[in-house]
Amino acid sequence: MLTFVSTTVLSATLFASLGRSLPTNTASSTPSGSYSLIADWSGANFFDNFAAFTGADPTNGNVRFVSMEEAASKGYTGFVHYSATNTSNAYIGVDYTSKSANRESVRLTSKQNFDAGVVIISDVVHAPSAYGSWPALWLLGDESATGIWPGNGGEYDYFESVHTTDYNSMTMHTQPGCSVDNTTTAFQGRLQNADCNTGKGGDGCSIRALNQDKSSSSTLATAGAAFNKQGGGVYANVWTTQGVATYLFDRKNLPADIVAGKPNPSSWTSTPLARFSGTGCDYTSSLSTLVHVIDHTFCGDWAGKVWQSSGAAAATNTATCAEYVQNNPSAFKDAYFEIASIKIYGASGISPGRSTYAKRDVAPAPIAYPTIDLRTRDAECPDMPNATVTSTAASSSGMVHHHAHGLNHTHLHGHHNHTANSTMIRTRLIESSMFSFLA
Repeated sequence: MLTFVSTTVLSATLFASLGRSLPTNTASSTPSGSYSLIADWSGANFFDNFAAFTGADPTNGNVRFVSMEEAASKGYTGFVHYSATNTSNAYIGVDYTSKSANRESVRLTSKQNFDAGVVIISDVVHAPSAYGSWPALWLLGDESATGIWPGNGGEYDYFESVHTTDYNSMTMHTQPGCSVDNTTTAFQGRLQNADCNTGKGGDGCSIRALNQDKSSSSTLATAGAAFNKQGGGVYANVWTTQGVATYLFDRKNLPADIVAGKPNPSSWTSTPLARFSGTGCDYTSSLSTLVHVIDHTFCGDWAGKVWQSSGAAAATNTATCAEYVQNNPSAFKDAYFEIASIKIYGASGISPGRSTYAKRDVAPAPIAYPTIDLRTRDAECPDMPNATVTSTAASSSGMVHHHAHGLNHTHLHGHHNHTANSTMIRTRLIESSMFSFLA
């Protein structure tokens, strides 16, 4: 991965609004990692690294996934530009103006795939948080693999939440024969179950991050409004032959080796949010040839299922998730991802493969992505920001985590052979230098 800026600027007002201190990482100041950058998805070329999935949602959501061209033309994808540092973050939003049974959204799949021996670092500035929402950042077996999900490469979800919950759920979905046996002292979260094929893989083995409102005051929020209020965070995923771990770092206290662009997880002293390890699983066969997916669906097999039990029905005074999503478009103006970068480092000899989706990106012409002015959105609608295109940038291309991501489908999580077309803090207290990686 490229190097984080060594200094960041954050308004003191923001820290005061958080009402708590943020953690300090005490990793060695002398990086010695053996990982090197093998993929860099950032800046004006961010969307060139993805293709759009446009089929029916395998998780039965009330959503219509649109093509890359349609997403850009409607302002669902674009860039948030920061003139002070001349940097841009990727914006991935949804339709927030139309009443429709299936709300338009975007599901992006990477054109590269990866195997064990990588560190994936995602600088997430803002994530969706709204009743009815089900956003996720996750890794999925490429379509080139044979077999039925999750036996065809498995799945690892490192950021996933529903509605307005303030915690993240991290989950492995695998074929039979994969169980984790690490103790809870190895990570911060709470292990829901150890068998990663629970529910025929639909439930998997899941670790729920602690509810941050009830945990240590020095712990970062992992999802929801609190995550966005603190300016997001840097998720770091370490996938080796011994297992998978997910960390969350505050940008101003990143391990020195990450800042130097040479991640060395063995030197990190922070406790991971989740760790899946032990001798009960082969982490190179249960998880293999994984692509990276960014998506935002609505209701479906998880968010819809827990509409009543989560308190969403009472909070919205709406009987069903589908009814709420259809009739309240403005509720989803804040339901977007803002991502500064996703960067993948590989151990010696590790390199990315070319995913099935790379062959589907057949856009007839360069796509012009709009620049999204979040401050203008706030000014136009103070209670809920609205997207404004100011210019264009051209591209060359209480709940238990229980969901199946399309359980009862023959192929899950998009394994159908569908053809893909190819502030939020109100005044943006966070300077763009917080989010930027420098070459």
